[in-house]
Amino acid sequence: MQRRFFLGGAGALVALPALGLLRPRHARSGRGLAPKRLLVYFLPNGRMPAHWIPPEVGPEFSFPACLAPLAPIKADMICLSELFHTAAKLSAGTGDHALGTGTILNCAPYPDGNLHGDISLDQALVKAIAPATRFPSLQWGAGEPMACDFGASCSYTQSISWAGPQAPLAPVINPLTAFNQLFGGTDEGATAAEQEKRRASLKSVLDYVLTDAESLQTKLGAADRMKLDEYFTSVRELETRLTNPAGACESGPAPADALDYPGRVKAFNDLIALTFQCNQSQVITFMIENGLSGRSHPFIDAPGGHHGLTHGAGVDPVNQLIRLETWQAQQAADLAVKLKGMQDIDGSSLLDNTAMLLLPDMGDGGAHDHTNIAPVILGRCGGALNSGQSLHCAGAPLGNLHVSLLRAFGVDTNTFGVDGVAPLAGVNV
Repeated sequence: MQRRFFLGGAGALVALPALGLLRPRHARSGRGLAPKRLLVYFLPNGRMPAHWIPPEVGPEFSFPACLAPLAPIKADMICLSELFHTAAKLSAGTGDHALGTGTILNCAPYPDGNLHGDISLDQALVKAIAPATRFPSLQWGAGEPMACDFGASCSYTQSISWAGPQAPLAPVINPLTAFNQLFGGTDEGATAAEQEKRRASLKSVLDYVLTDAESLQTKLGAADRMKLDEYFTSVRELETRLTNPAGACESGPAPADALDYPGRVKAFNDLIALTFQCNQSQVITFMIENGLSGRSHPFIDAPGGHHGLTHGAGVDPVNQLIRLETWQAQQAADLAVKLKGMQDIDGSSLLDNTAMLLLPDMGDGGAHDHTNIAPVILGRCGGALNSGQSLHCAGAPLGNLHVSLLRAFGVDTNTFGVDGVAPLAGVNV
């Protein structure tokens, strides 16, 4: 990545969005090729099929209650169901949430609760396309350390990304830490004391690159100046929220000045959008919560622990689950709409060039079902996905979905994991 793609100041490094000035000269008169992006948005404890899966097949499908937040982007989505999770069914020696979560992205069964695993979809993609971004991939999550599933390594419920066998990639769970991953770079000549001063200060990171930014502004056209201003506004607003959180803080292992849980999810959504906007990474996994999550959601009138609700615990568990699953879908929808409203380098939207995979760890969480996985794909991945439809997959292996996504990125393969043997019918254009 050349220096002109960044602005620098003492101890700060801010990536630039895609600007016309930064495109190769031969591409400035037209539209350049936009990179394709993968975002895996993990959802724990399954989904209630009756409230998540459209009963119809084809382009005319309805939205059950928990899927309803995604209705505004109907034309950009593929609803899938009845996928058979072979790796979970073949694994042994632990609870079903570890079986589901620990194998959901790598389709690699394990014989017991000890650390096994294999390369996951996101890391297989990184290996195949070798993206020339600052971060080959990023792993983030809004959950916190918690109890592990019965007899299992904690990695099986707290990581979905695997670099290879016995190599889980633990997610960053603090948005401020993730922010500093992106914007806490170092200037040549900046001392350790200068870098620490910037980190400790509540002054915006953008103020440290102000001189560099003002110099760049004079070289930009009107459209690029507007795009840069919108980007800087997003960065400044996010940093303000991360360094000056408002409202009550959640008890537990999070630091006293941390955002509450809804604030963390929103902050990560904004970070994902900024990461794609400035092309810092093309591959991100995000766990809205860990597998086996027992988080209570009193802020949406769903105070029972999530896992307990799936098993009928508490008062009115079904309606509490509907509110909880709907809220999680709303967070994904908010991010997808945000990406749809952001222009990519080729003039289309970021969502047009993204495959955003909403991935539950199992079917019906109450039954610990691994035979009716129902993911949703948002975005068109540069026109490689046949969006705007609902598909019932009649027991097709989950690995076939991963094959389809790899092929959407131009990876020439028909296999993935223990059960992927062909692209999933109807998904690819």
